Amino acid sequence: MEQTIPRQENLAGTDKVRQSLIKSAGLIGFLTLLSRVAGMARDVVSAKIFGTSRVWDAFLYAFAVPNFLRRLVGEGALANAFIPIYTKVLKEQGREEADKVGHIVFTLLTVFLGVLVILFMIGVQATLSFFVLPEKVRLILRFLQILFPYILFLAHVALSMGILNCHRHFFTPSLSPVVLNLVWIGALFFVCPFAATLEGKGYLLAGCILLSGVIQFAVQLFPLKSLGYRARFAFEFFHPAIRKIMNLILPAVMGFAVTQISILVDMSMAFFLGDGANASLWYGNRLMQFPLGIFGVGLGTALLPTFSHQAAEENSAEIVDTLSFSIRSVFFIVIPASLGLIFLQTPIVKTLFQRGNFDAVSTYRTARVLMFYSIGLFAYSGQKAVTAAFYALEDSRTPFLVSAASLGIDILLNLILMWPLREGGLALSTSLGGILDFVVMLVLLMRKIGHAHEFGRILRSFLNITFTSLLMGISAFWIYHHLHFSFASQLTGEIVNLACTIFLAILVYLGLSFLFRVEEIRGLLRLLNFRAVQTPSEE
Repeated sequence: MEQTIPRQENLAGTDKVRQSLIKSAGLIGFLTLLSRVAGMARDVVSAKIFGTSRVWDAFLYAFAVPNFLRRLVGEGALANAFIPIYTKVLKEQGREEADKVGHIVFTLLTVFLGVLVILFMIGVQATLSFFVLPEKVRLILRFLQILFPYILFLAHVALSMGILNCHRHFFTPSLSPVVLNLVWIGALFFVCPFAATLEGKGYLLAGCILLSGVIQFAVQLFPLKSLGYRARFAFEFFHPAIRKIMNLILPAVMGFAVTQISILVDMSMAFFLGDGANASLWYGNRLMQFPLGIFGVGLGTALLPTFSHQAAEENSAEIVDTLSFSIRSVFFIVIPASLGLIFLQTPIVKTLFQRGNFDAVSTYRTARVLMFYSIGLFAYSGQKAVTAAFYALEDSRTPFLVSAASLGIDILLNLILMWPLREGGLALSTSLGGILDFVVMLVLLMRKIGHAHEFGRILRSFLNITFTSLLMGISAFWIYHHLHFSFASQLTGEIVNLACTIFLAILVYLGLSFLFRVEEIRGLLRLLNFRAVQTPSEE
């Protein structure tokens, strides 16, 4: 009896952590879903106006540059280096000292990025003035003159999000992408029509995106104020916590640089494939990111503070349990989504985008990209959980080395696959590199913290869910081609057919999950307080 009570308490504590994760991920996922829906509406309107034109290729490449730096010194590397240290200082030294760390990081970001923006703007203007460049390159540089300062605001948004997440505040930070999408949509409808050419519309849209950065930062100030945090300058650059953050952030920057360099390399290579290749990659990636953002990103955001608290308590068993549960839960959501995108690639792209300047050729090219990107969707989701665990353990070197190796393989695969498969080959090489990255990092993490038996459990879960999802995908393909609703509008009929197919496919997947005793559906339902569902005790 004396041993049973602690065991029950341990299970209750584990369930409490898991339930907190699911609720946090659910909140972030819901808000991210709103953002993805708004983003999808944004992309639909963008496709109608710009299609896969030369101007849109140039705009997307220019937009990728501040996004690259945002990931590098903003929400990616900064968050993963800042959150564990801030959490540790908050736990050991109190709120005042933790806030001081936030103030110093705020100062460093402002000074470093302010100087970077000024130097970049001077360099771009000099390049445009003194060099003869292809028109497409000049167009990219002119877009960059407007978009580049965006990084300054988004880096401060990332810092604010990190502080709020450490205090278990996830609502307002998750609104940031919603703001971007709403401003983007408003610009397409109410600002871009003032320009007569596609190029002019692109300039106006770039200006509105810069404005959205200011709004995103302003939105974060209200919850920070309610926490008692005030952004202010502090110049104690040799603070011990700052040294720890810098020790983490330098390899973290390199680790995130590898991923973002991979994206820029793909986009750069796409220029050799002619107009429309970059746009096809963009639309395909956006569709692939939709299911990833609903749960994968949400869980990844909630995981880092959780791992950081567990690492601060030196509880490796809880880290392993949380990691395994998180990855398996992500698989349960993301794998069927990826199979659905693969089997319904053309209907999805056609229904969403094929109108205006987005023609049947654009649909074919984007659908192929979507199919190849979707192959690696489970790996992109799993990477977020594994990387968060490494950074919580204050190890940013391992993710960097693994990502660097996968970048080399990605570039090699690009050169091999881009010619026979065109932009689809670039997407496929990204997926294969992502899968390799995820598997290697997961194996190394399990060796680092022990409990390697969980790797077998994750693999069994992957195979079981993939088999179930494959049957669902085949069913979805059959349902779509045998389900016909007649409406006055062809578009309405296509939307209803696709929506009904997706709904029925979800029901098929849930039914098959129960039939094949997929462990994750019972565990998730139990954590969501569906007490009637019995689950086997987890050892």
